[in-house]
Amino acid sequence: MPDIKLIAFDLEGVLVDGCGSWTEVHKGLDTVKEADANAREYYDGKITFNEWAQRDVKLWEGIHIEKICKILNKIKLMKGASYAIPKLKRKYKLVIISGGLDILVNRIRDKLYMDYALANELIVKNNKVAGIKTTVDFYGKGYLLRKIANDFGMSPKECASVGDYLNDVPMFEASGFSVAFNPKHQAVVDSADEVVYGKDLRKILEFF
Repeated sequence: MPDIKLIAFDLEGVLVDGCGSWTEVHKGLDTVKEADANAREYYDGKITFNEWAQRDVKLWEGIHIEKICKILNKIKLMKGASYAIPKLKRKYKLVIISGGLDILVNRIRDKLYMDYALANELIVKNNKVAGIKTTVDFYGKGYLLRKIANDFGMSPKECASVGDYLNDVPMFEASGFSVAFNPKHQAVVDSADEVVYGKDLRKILEFF
């Protein structure tokens, strides 16, 4: 393994358990059917990631932000995260790169005292959902990891990454070392240097 100075984590399915912030909000607001239709349009190549995100958030427009926060606050840390992350923090810079919603991502960043986080930002006006600023698209995690590495004054090859889904593959490819944590797709396994199965983040400590 190369000399690692920073570890980039996906959030959903890695640092937290559950279906993910977008899905949880859709479930909580009863917009799952419409959201599924939007997802099919994206995966069929009919709309861009930004259009997908905008369509999804349009379903929540006018909802009080406290209702969104209440839904997202129910999402729990992944088993072992409260032990593994402080251990890793002693040796590495720790960041989150997530395609999820910034409300959840920032809460977990602060709870675990991580160094930095990037996510998609809900736009709020008069305490109500008004839109979305997409920062992390489906294929953008590799570019964002390289940018973060540069900002921290290091090479991407001095960074490790931990993820579970297809959108983490570009991050794996950009980093010097990668761990597929309880991976959801064979392509994630094939792209990673190491693989961990099961929902216990302490298992990644053997690699760091």
